[in-house]
Amino acid sequence: MIPEYGNNKFQCPHCNTFATQEWFTVDNSSNKVVNIINHLYFNYRSSINNQYQNGIAGFLKEIDKSFENYFCKLVPNGFSVATCSSCDEFTLWVGKNIVYPKKTTLPPPNVDLSEEIKALYLEASSILIESPKGSTAILRLALQKLLKQVGKSGKNINNDIGELVEEGMSPKIQQALDLLRVIGNNAVHPGQINLDDNAEAAQKLFGVLNFIAEELITKPKELEDLYASLIPTETQDHIKQRDST
Repeated sequence: MIPEYGNNKFQCPHCNTFATQEWFTVDNSSNKVVNIINHLYFNYRSSINNQYQNGIAGFLKEIDKSFENYFCKLVPNGFSVATCSSCDEFTLWVGKNIVYPKKTTLPPPNVDLSEEIKALYLEASSILIESPKGSTAILRLALQKLLKQVGKSGKNINNDIGELVEEGMSPKIQQALDLLRVIGNNAVHPGQINLDDNAEAAQKLFGVLNFIAEELITKPKELEDLYASLIPTETQDHIKQRDST
């Protein structure tokens, strides 16, 4: 889960653990300090003469009214910090946006992707939090390059997917391709899918791209390598002769 303002649990961008977060904001921290002061005075009230009780009560009411105003002067407006219970590292927020660290907990790009596609993947991940729509548009371009890597034209994603379907591609891979194609098209040409603030949905598309690469590039490559290493050359020649007749 991408870090979201106010959530008590999210995946920490430092340690990648889904962990409880302790929030520090102007409101909750000023209230905590006021509560501490209240408890301190209430603990001593049993040992204070009755004539001082009203004075103490009035003092505590004054704190409740004024302390938050004073506290706001010390802490910037909209400033918040969430501390991870797993690693004790913090995320820094201004308003409802995370400003530190500017990274997400995404898996690396599939190793068998071309260097150009890997670069697009990393570029998309670097702007995911700030611009889910922009990130998704880059992933659409990465998909276009991927289809070219597997032997298609790379000019029209829809036509390329259609050709793969005709060649017997698995329906699950077709769904993954069309998922990335359709959502990517909406990022480039806005339609019914709103990606403006939906970083959670955009994040899942990175996994979709890696899944496509795994099915269309990695698994066939592994099978070819296994075939070449285990089947004798002479036998491979016999198989080629069989299939050519």
